Amino acid sequence: MPASFGTSDAPLPDLPQLRDAERVIVRLRWLAMASWPPILLASDLPVAPRVVWIAYGLAVTYVAATHWFNRIGWAVRATALGTTLADPLVTALICALTRGLDSQLYPFFYLTTLATSIRFGMAETLATVLLNAALSALLFVAAPGSTATPADLSIRVFFLFFVAIEGGLLARAARHHSGRRQQLLRRLIGAEENERRRLAGELHDRVGRRFFELYHGLDRGRTELGERDADTAALLGRLAVAARGCADEVRAVTNELRPVVLDDFGFEEALRERVAALEAQGGVTVSLELDAPASVGRADVGVMLFRVLQEALANVQRHADARRVDVRFAATNGRLELCVRDDGRGFDASRLSRGHLGLLYMRERVEGCGGQLDVRTSPGKGTEVRVTVPAGRSVA
Repeated sequence: MPASFGTSDAPLPDLPQLRDAERVIVRLRWLAMASWPPILLASDLPVAPRVVWIAYGLAVTYVAATHWFNRIGWAVRATALGTTLADPLVTALICALTRGLDSQLYPFFYLTTLATSIRFGMAETLATVLLNAALSALLFVAAPGSTATPADLSIRVFFLFFVAIEGGLLARAARHHSGRRQQLLRRLIGAEENERRRLAGELHDRVGRRFFELYHGLDRGRTELGERDADTAALLGRLAVAARGCADEVRAVTNELRPVVLDDFGFEEALRERVAALEAQGGVTVSLELDAPASVGRADVGVMLFRVLQEALANVQRHADARRVDVRFAATNGRLELCVRDDGRGFDASRLSRGHLGLLYMRERVEGCGGQLDVRTSPGKGTEVRVTVPAGRSVA
């Protein structure tokens, strides 16, 4: 999933991008925890080993907690800000027990600085550098067993600033490319929707109207023949029914291309109509939970949510063999959330064939609006498609 992280002159990053960054950093924390035991075993500890291993156990507990918070998506921004402060403190604790600035674990201070530059902007990164520099000075003064000199402290603080600048430049480059990709996605999706609207209008105004005229002409001919030529009248009647069926098919295709209700009444009404249409077809029980305050203020977000809903329900009909589908649309914490869950056969997402473009189609549309798509599924366990997107924010 893409990332678009904040700069010093920009607001904090959006939750989807911040959540993605947190997932990467959680893995880095676990990698750090895996590397600490051999380093500690090889180190000449100035304190009792039992104290060091207790500190290590506390660090592992902290990393497990951050992993759990990230997994459930709880208070993503608050967790990111909290761990930005806590990561240097945990590193300082273990360094304090392993000879301070002389500790072989001191380089993890550089990683905490780099992690901040990945998640946030230069201002937050420099704040982390100042915190790390203050903790380094404290280690220089108070850590037992340290033989570091003021020159050693200066060199370490210099490298903290160096890592901050390097990480900030790399993050800015990644942000630039991510922003261009999102802008391109928006333009492509906008062009697709405009073409859909044009084709829907052409079908309705030209093909649909012709079938409607044909139906009425055949029906009028059948009426005029009446009993004079019963066989021909019956044939015209059958042809009129077929023409009416073709007109209905054109209307259905037109509605698939660009639903009138979406343009006239918005996503919420289009959602109700789509759910009602699926339930009317039978074979599956559909539950709709619509949060009353939830409202889509942006046309591009409404279209995106409808297309994801359309694709998710189509997949349920084609592949899921489900008995029940639950659809939920709500607004929580300044974000809109659409969730489609079924109790069908599910699938192994890691083994999708290259011809399966539905997930890519949904993901690109969601990313184009600055949102996030999560698909949770496994064979025999059903499928959940969840979209979250900022509410009321313009992406133009």
